[in-house]
Amino acid sequence: MVPELSDGEVRILKCLGDAKRALEVSELAEHAGLSLSSVMSYLEALNQKGLVHLLVEDEGYLILTEEGRRYAEEGLPERRIAKRALDLGGRAALQEVRKAVELSDEELKIALGWIRRKGLGELVVLDGERVIKVRDVPAEDPVEEVLRRLARESKVRVKEVPSEVLSELKTRRLVSIVQQRRRFAALTERGLEALSKAQQVRVVGALTADLIKSGEWKSVYLKPYDISAEPPRVYPARKHFYVEFLDMVRRILVEMGFVEAEGPYVEMEFWNFDVLFQAQDHPAREIHDCFVLLEPSTGRLPQRELVEAVKRVHEAKWGYSWSEERASRLILRSHTTAVSARFLAKRPRPPVKMFCISKVFRPDVIDATHFIEFTQVDGIYGDRGVNLRTLLGVLQDFAQRLGFESVKFRPSYFPFTEPSVEGSVYHPQLGWIECLGAGMFRPEVLESLGIDYPVAAWGIGIDRLAMALLKISDIRELYSRDLRFLRTRAVVPQCPL
Repeated sequence: MVPELSDGEVRILKCLGDAKRALEVSELAEHAGLSLSSVMSYLEALNQKGLVHLLVEDEGYLILTEEGRRYAEEGLPERRIAKRALDLGGRAALQEVRKAVELSDEELKIALGWIRRKGLGELVVLDGERVIKVRDVPAEDPVEEVLRRLARESKVRVKEVPSEVLSELKTRRLVSIVQQRRRFAALTERGLEALSKAQQVRVVGALTADLIKSGEWKSVYLKPYDISAEPPRVYPARKHFYVEFLDMVRRILVEMGFVEAEGPYVEMEFWNFDVLFQAQDHPAREIHDCFVLLEPSTGRLPQRELVEAVKRVHEAKWGYSWSEERASRLILRSHTTAVSARFLAKRPRPPVKMFCISKVFRPDVIDATHFIEFTQVDGIYGDRGVNLRTLLGVLQDFAQRLGFESVKFRPSYFPFTEPSVEGSVYHPQLGWIECLGAGMFRPEVLESLGIDYPVAAWGIGIDRLAMALLKISDIRELYSRDLRFLRTRAVVPQCPL
C-alpha cells in the first residue's frame, strides 16, 4: 500500500527521482524551491514512511589562519625572495632582498628553509656578505594556488587538496581543519514505487469545524500523530536552584516580620570579634580559623565613642590591654553575626527583628560535607520582655515553616551569648540534624553597643538544611555551575508546606 503524500513530499520525491542519486539537503531545497526547514520536515515524514534514507556524513574543510590569509594576499615569503633576487639578475644581497619584501627575522629564517627545500636557490657567502642565488622560480606554486582559492571561497574540502600540499599547509600552520556535518537524502525502493503511484492530496494537521461542515474532510489526509515521540527539551532561563531555595527562606523570614540587612564580606576584626566580646587572644581569632587579608591589612575603625566603649568593656571584664591595631585587622568574615553587630550599632528603637542571608568564610579541608565558604542565616530579635523562651518559639516557628515538624534544643556555649543553646531538626531519612546556634546577647555586648533592652540572636548553617531538603549529598553541588547538573534540578517550591 502506497501512503498518501502531500504536495511537498511529492516534490521532494520527484527531485530525488530526477537526480538518480543522493542529494545534499541544501541542494535538494534548491531544486525543490523550498526552504531548508520545510525540506527537513518533509524528509523526516518521508523517512518515517520508509520512502527515503537519511544519511549523515562528517567532512573536513580547510579554512585560512591569519598567517595563511596574509600569504594568500602577499604570496609565500620564499617565492617573494626568489622573485626579487631573480629580478636583480639571479643574485642579490640577503639584507637588500629582505628589506624589499619586508620580512621579519623569523619569517626570513622560515623562507630560507623553504627556498632550500623547494630547490629555488641557495644562500652563499661572497666577499663576507650573505648572498641569495636563485636559479629559477616556477610560474605557479600549488600551495599558493590553494591559499588563493581559500581566500576566494572561504573553505575547501580536505579531500580536494593533494596530500603533499595539505602536509605543507598544515606544517606551516597556514590552514585549520574544521569538521562539518552534511546531510543527504536518497530514495528507497519503496520510495521509487510511491513516486510512480503518487497521489497528491491536501494534508491537514487538525480536523476543524469548517472541514466538517463543508464535507472537505472526506478528501483531505489527516496527518497522523506519533504519541510516543518525545517533544524537544526546552531549557528556559531560571535562577540557580540554591538561590531559589534561599529566596524561599527569605520569604519565610519576611512573613515572620523580620527585615533583611547586608554587610561586607571583608570585615574588620572589630565587628567580627571585638564588639561581640571575644577576647583578642581567643583561639577563634588565630590565622588557622579565619582568612586574614595581606593587602590592605587594616581598615578604619568606626566612631570614637563606640571604639572607646568596646575598649572599656574588654579591659574591665577580660583584664588585658585591648589593641586598636588588632581590632582594625581585615579578615573575611567568619560569621554573619558581624552584620547583626553593625545593625545594632545604629541603636534602633525596639522592637528589632532583623535577618541576614549571606556567605561566610572559614579555613577547612574541602570534602563532600565541608567547604571554605558557606551560607549562613543570622538573625536578632530585640525588645523589652524578649527572653530565651521567646527565642526558642521563633526558631521552632521558622523550622516548621521550612518543613521540619520536630525541633529540639540543648544547652551550649557561644562567646557572645548567655544563655546559649544548640538546635536540631528531625528529618525522616537522616534523623536529627544539628544546624543552629542561638542565645541571648551577653550584657557586655549590649553595653558596648549602647543597647538597653534584651536581644536574642541566632545563626543557622542553612547549607546543611538545604542539602537535607533538596536531597543533595555533596555540599559542593549547592554551588555547582555545571549546566548539565543544574538542568536536572527541580524548581524549588514557593513554600515547602
